[in-house]
Amino acid sequence: MTHHPGEYTDLNDNGLLDLDVYFDFLCPFSYQAFLWVRQVSELMGPDVISVRWRFFSLEQGRLSQNKPDWKIWQQKPGGESQGILPFAAGGAAHAQGGEAALAKFYAVLGRLRHEEGAPIWEPNYIKQAWTEAGLEPKAVDKVLDGSDRSGYEKLERDHKEAVERYNAFGTPTLVFEEHRAFYFKLMPRPTELDEALELFQHVQRMAMGFWGAVLEFKRPMTEAQNAEIHGQLKNSHEGLNVLK
Repeated sequence: MTHHPGEYTDLNDNGLLDLDVYFDFLCPFSYQAFLWVRQVSELMGPDVISVRWRFFSLEQGRLSQNKPDWKIWQQKPGGESQGILPFAAGGAAHAQGGEAALAKFYAVLGRLRHEEGAPIWEPNYIKQAWTEAGLEPKAVDKVLDGSDRSGYEKLERDHKEAVERYNAFGTPTLVFEEHRAFYFKLMPRPTELDEALELFQHVQRMAMGFWGAVLEFKRPMTEAQNAEIHGQLKNSHEGLNVLK
């Protein structure tokens, strides 16, 4: 199946479909969206779509409600924040190798958390993901001792932009062409290529083609459906307080 840039609304006028994906490492819905967007973007190819992986902290949104001066990017690993160490390492991966390196790191860390149930806020799992992603071995030490601040800087920059520019409130949030933001929960993602691409095209059209018309879309869930989703989230239960 061949796709051409002209099939998409190119608001940035650069011949590509630009997509920013705001995510939290601890969010299981972010991980499903990551796997889905990565699959679709690999199918489309870099001459059609450009994806940027952006940080958004659910902890920041939750804890700052009662502590207005609390900032996750000012926290140290091992403190009250479970999310800061994954963000610190992910940002360092991005600084080392751009979007591709961050995606490789997230793929491993996401698998460890959301498929295997590992506490990815612990340093040994950060090291494992770093190694499996093929990143420069010694660089992770600077993340763990706090001397590499690139992840903190990326988190602050991305999170603030998401809130100030798009009024984002959760993850995953997809932004098409730096104009059309769309909060989207997917569980589980479609794994067949045709279904994954079809869903992406529907979401893109909903986000871009019906601007100002569809304000909210929410699927009512029965008790049985909720129980099924709850079962799929079993490996993400510990640490889900960040989602509340």
